[in-house]
Amino acid sequence: MPRDKNDYDIAKLMAHDELEWQDLQADYFRRIYYYVKRHVGSADAAEDVTSETFLGALRGIARFDERYNVEQFLFGIARKKAIDWLRKSGHEVKIGSQDEDMPDYFGTVPDRAPTPSQQSIAREKVTRQRGALVEILKGYVGDLWEAQDFKRLKTIELVFLKNWKHRPIADLLDYQDEKAIAGVKFRAIRDFQDRLRRRDPNRSLFSKLWD
Repeated sequence: MPRDKNDYDIAKLMAHDELEWQDLQADYFRRIYYYVKRHVGSADAAEDVTSETFLGALRGIARFDERYNVEQFLFGIARKKAIDWLRKSGHEVKIGSQDEDMPDYFGTVPDRAPTPSQQSIAREKVTRQRGALVEILKGYVGDLWEAQDFKRLKTIELVFLKNWKHRPIADLLDYQDEKAIAGVKFRAIRDFQDRLRRRDPNRSLFSKLWD
């Protein structure tokens, strides 16, 4: 049975407690997904944006404002991620701050076009970020290969590269259930974050990882 929105242990979420995050995703994934899908239209895009919402929540939980609850926190991130997707896809942004599926305290997102100089700086930073990501992924895959942890390696491939749903992965690779896949994914994300922090000691590429 889903928990009440005020029953989540924020301290555990901030400590990246695996079970607390699994419960949160189990309770809210479908609600976030259908909220996003109503705005972006595409089922595939909605699933991607929903996954990005939970990754954003994981990265941003340290800045959680206790005046609000975890439901408001998640829907606020989902709204911003959906707006980002619509803008990048060239769609008109029509997501207002008032919505029947989400709390109403979120403000509107400003739509200011970046200057050519800002665009150039952003492109250069993205290139450097991609290079760092390639390096940490090579290291992660190499470590799994050396440890002969091929089941985890295949799981990571299916989750992040093939975008498989958790249930088919669990069936294919003989996991107990879908929560086991969520656990592998969660630990991989934490590992990626740790590697990126070590790769970026000056905090110039992935500053939000240090918040």
